[in-house]
Amino acid sequence: MVIRLPLYGRSQNELPTVAQALEFSTIMRGDPVVVAGAAGLDRRVRWVHMSEAVNIEGLLHGGELLLTMGIVFPEDPAGLTEYVERLVETNAAALVIGLGPRYKDRLPAALVDACEKHGLPLIALRRKIAFIDVTEEVHASLIDVQVRDLQASESIHMIFSALAVQGSKPEIVLKQVAKLSGFAVVLENQSRQILAFDPAERTAGDVLAEWAEHSHRPQKAVRTFYDPLSGWLKTTVGARGNDWGRLVLMAPSAGARDLDAALDPTMTVPRSLIMLIERAATTLAIGRLVDRESQLLDLTTHSNVLGQLLAGGHDDVELDHQAHALGVSFQQTRLAGLAFRARGAAELNPRDRQRGLRALASSISDIARDARLSSLVAPVDDFTVGMLTSIPRGSSDLALAGTIVQQLEATGMTVIAASGGYGHGIEPARAVLLDAIETVGTALSMSVERDVVTAADLGVRGLIHTLRDDPRVIQFSERTIGPLVAYDAANHTALVSLLRHFLDAGRNKTVAAKRAFVSRPWMHERLRLIGDVLGVELENESDCVNLQVALLVMDAQRDRATTHRKTAP
Repeated sequence: MVIRLPLYGRSQNELPTVAQALEFSTIMRGDPVVVAGAAGLDRRVRWVHMSEAVNIEGLLHGGELLLTMGIVFPEDPAGLTEYVERLVETNAAALVIGLGPRYKDRLPAALVDACEKHGLPLIALRRKIAFIDVTEEVHASLIDVQVRDLQASESIHMIFSALAVQGSKPEIVLKQVAKLSGFAVVLENQSRQILAFDPAERTAGDVLAEWAEHSHRPQKAVRTFYDPLSGWLKTTVGARGNDWGRLVLMAPSAGARDLDAALDPTMTVPRSLIMLIERAATTLAIGRLVDRESQLLDLTTHSNVLGQLLAGGHDDVELDHQAHALGVSFQQTRLAGLAFRARGAAELNPRDRQRGLRALASSISDIARDARLSSLVAPVDDFTVGMLTSIPRGSSDLALAGTIVQQLEATGMTVIAASGGYGHGIEPARAVLLDAIETVGTALSMSVERDVVTAADLGVRGLIHTLRDDPRVIQFSERTIGPLVAYDAANHTALVSLLRHFLDAGRNKTVAAKRAFVSRPWMHERLRLIGDVLGVELENESDCVNLQVALLVMDAQRDRATTHRKTAP
């Protein structure tokens, strides 16, 4: 008869040792005495097995407390030694022999010596007992453990199911984990940055110091594992193939800390703790998915309203009603028009760009929600997130945009923002949002380094960038500066570059010559040639303004061509 201790729901630490098994009342009635192998009394007992067979190795799987009378044991010492070696090879926990039928008062010396040599506990029962009583007592003990495991499982399931339904924030989930386990718990992202933590009965500083010491330990490929060096039980957090964090239970006393142990350290952790941390991770993952689905729905609704607003041709009353249902009123609220773009987004492939755009919109929406702003936030094109929002009392559109940019940068996003000013009413709101969208696109194409810009910050250069695709602007540039560009190409000269130096120097020939690293007489001669090629007077202010604008248009066209080459598939 075999009584097997359940592997699922039990950890190695929860399994009784041989020494503890000898304290079972049914075994105690047999007056047990350890004859040999006392060094192995700390071995864990997985199950109790009764057998009189000598060739037993095929019936054992390791961790057995073997009960026998030794009736068919071999007579010769070599046979007894071989029997013990077979038990050692199968990793039996201990050999218990009842004295009486075969061995009256002592066990064979060869058997004793072999057990002592291999550290296999050899126990003699000096009184007769029914082995079935031992198995029944062990069985009852294991049933009690299974019942407790089931009760713990049910409690954990109920608690975290309720948290998932309530949409509890990570802080609440972690608080329950710390309360149920008694250990500090940390939620970190894939970059090993702390998202939330609960110190349980420890101080926050102590927990953070320990996390800083061990957080860079290598991760295993499995989702849940116990690290014996740090004493941390870790599990991956995520769903649908999108893992975004790890839950860390700082439980130094939960599992074996022997780094050289052959047994997987995770097997030494109570199953209830593993169940707890995995259920908490599932709850966190569900919460993230629900939040994301809710955000996507919000973004879709907001995108519909902003799309109608920017497209025009809508029913003003109905559009205002739609916006009012989302907490924004065009007629009653003075709204600021803001636009945001991620730097470097143009260099991404379309799929990653769209994913990043949605993440940017979701993050801005979260910031607005946390600040209790009445706002509409959604992508308005393939690169830009538009925002119409109320402004907190005592703040301004530029201050709010700057705050949002800072909070986004704290999460690893590098963005540029633009403000189009304020609008009160549907058409004014449309105008300021369009202004912000155009400004942020122009600023990014001009490689403006400032985090927040307005159209006024971009000046004439910004205006030209905005109008650079207008055929009339292009024609003006080609008519004004085209002959000089053609002359350079035909004669391998650099007259356009010299003209830039002259205009940038405020038409000061001496300064222009120094910047171009040429002599003043040579610069004077070249400027005369430029005037002849273009048919203009470089001393005439009006002609120089035209040339300056034409060069800006040419630069804008060149920048656009460069951008197109970078973003081409």
